[in-house]
Amino acid sequence: MFDRLITGTRQIVTASALAALLALVAGVATPHAAASGDGDGNRSAAARLGGFPGILGFLHGFVVPAELADPEIAPFFANLTETPGDIEICLAMLLDHDLGGSSPHNGAITPTGHQCRSSMSNIHRGLNIPDRIVDKFIAIVGEQAALVGVADSDIAAVAKALESYRGGVRNK
Repeated sequence: MFDRLITGTRQIVTASALAALLALVAGVATPHAAASGDGDGNRSAAARLGGFPGILGFLHGFVVPAELADPEIAPFFANLTETPGDIEICLAMLLDHDLGGSSPHNGAITPTGHQCRSSMSNIHRGLNIPDRIVDKFIAIVGEQAALVGVADSDIAAVAKALESYRGGVRNK
C-alpha cells in the first residue's frame, strides 16, 4: 500500500500544492470545502489538509525551507544520516496519522529504503535540542500554515501533535 501511495508523490504533491495555492489566492477555498474532508467521509484535520500528499507537499514546499532558513534550527539538520526527503515523508506520515489520516504511525519504508523510526528519543539522541528550539520549530510550522490559509483550528491540531513529541525531542 505504501508503495502505491508514494508512486508519483512528487507530481501529485506539486499539483496539489499548486491547486491549493491557486484556490486560496482566487478565493475559491471556502469554510464548507475545508470542512468537507476527503470525499470518503473523513472529516479529520488530516483530510482537510489533503491527507499524506497534502501534508507532504506543505512540508516540502513551505515548512522545510523555512526551518532550514532559520539560523538556530538549520544546524540541527546538518549531520543527519537520513535524506531530507526521507525526513519529510516520515514526518508527513506521522502527522497524517496523528491528525486522523490513514498513514501508518511508524515503520514504513520510504522509496529510498529508509525505515521510519518509532522512537523520537532515538532519532534526536545527541542533538541536545533545547525547549526554545522546539517552540520555534512548532511556531514556524504554524506561521507557514497561516500564510497558505490553513484554518486556525487545524494549525492548533498540528501544533498539538508536534507538541506531543516534545519529550522525545528536547535535550536528548
